[in-house]
Amino acid sequence: MESRSTFQAIAPRLNAPTQTEADARETEMAQNKILYSAKLDENMQRAAYFETNKRTVKSNIMLKFVTKAMDIKLRGEADFTTTLEDPIKLLKRIERFMKKSADADYDFLDFWEANQKYFAMKHVTTENFMHFKERFLRQAEVLQDLYGVAWF
Repeated sequence: MESRSTFQAIAPRLNAPTQTEADARETEMAQNKILYSAKLDENMQRAAYFETNKRTVKSNIMLKFVTKAMDIKLRGEADFTTTLEDPIKLLKRIERFMKKSADADYDFLDFWEANQKYFAMKHVTTENFMHFKERFLRQAEVLQDLYGVAWF
């Protein structure tokens, strides 16, 4: 999948004239400027279409393929508004949630991972504090389900 840096890497460049005569050199430079301008407009349009399509694909994924429970899990992630804007990364995160669910029966490894996630939880600088609190409380609920109410 292309990214913003890809568009910068393939951005058009203004070619220097190769002619030695002054008139031919000016004519070639004018032609190069016209070509450069057209290619630059095309590149900017591609970048704009890319951003629009990325948002469209993400919204289609969220509306058509994500259940309510999965939506709650995805929105609970700290990087929902940053990393998960990329549809490919969003699909990989959905796949991870589908393969390993916090709602499933826990064996020892799942129990260990739930503890590790709870105790290693950190506040991300771009994250609202209330959002972090909600994530923290949700993870505490998962642990409470694992340990039982008597532990809390």
